[in-house]
Amino acid sequence: LKASCDDLASSLAAQKLDPDAELVVAGSQDKDLRNFRANSTRVYQLQRQKNIDMAKVTRLILVDTRQPSRIGNFTKCLKNPGLSVHIYDHHPELPGDLKGDYEDIRPGGATATVFTKIFRERNIEVDQEEATILAMAICEDTGSFTFSTTTPDDLEAMAWLLPRGANLHTVAQFV
Repeated sequence: LKASCDDLASSLAAQKLDPDAELVVAGSQDKDLRNFRANSTRVYQLQRQKNIDMAKVTRLILVDTRQPSRIGNFTKCLKNPGLSVHIYDHHPELPGDLKGDYEDIRPGGATATVFTKIFRERNIEVDQEEATILAMAICEDTGSFTFSTTTPDDLEAMAWLLPRGANLHTVAQFV
């Protein structure tokens, strides 16, 4: 699987809510995402799954998926005693979806929209780079608001991100 902008933006947003969480991508990164990271001034500390001791995982935070087939080796930790699973997603429910101890699943065009709404609801501010990557994710997953899965929430999320510094030039450059 290739990680998308929505995967990275949502992972970063989840880490903003839980600063002790480690960012791990369950696959390679798509070209736009690699180019964005290469041109970013911020260093994103992404771990590889092979470097994670699955037996020691106590909280698994899933973003942009609930499908076991999309989480790679993390399926190994699903039976860990006391494991807490948190899920943030925007996809419709499918047979075989994982269930979480905490779930924030809202229909819409992007999981980044879910996190943007959480930030709005909890009065959590984002910096310019965070606003930009969230905006990139929303634009990518909604086809710049042309896909039929686009919702008013996606547009409201973008409207909230713009005055916080979301850089549309950067969005256009990498999406």
